[in-house]
Amino acid sequence: MESSDRDLKKNWKLQQRQLARAAFPVADQLLESLFDSVESNVDVHGCDHSLRFTTQWISEHEQPEQPILEWLAAHGGHCDCEVVTNAADHWEQNC
Repeated sequence: MESSDRDLKKNWKLQQRQLARAAFPVADQLLESLFDSVESNVDVHGCDHSLRFTTQWISEHEQPEQPILEWLAAHGGHCDCEVVTNAADHWEQNC
């Protein structure tokens, strides 16, 4: 791969990361708190294949439910354990 091709690829990856960050439904600190809380609850109580811990966190922190749930679902977070694995992974790769 030539230097110009590497630069193009690097710029494209940076653009993709910036687009992903711009789509985060809330600030990084809040997403980190959400993922930490849900993970702790799943570790203790297990996953019942719902979003009960996720929606509980959203309610307790008075955050906008629909945009957060839509973003989580778009990144594979259809239940609490998937929020912790799939959506958190997407966030970590782009924060």
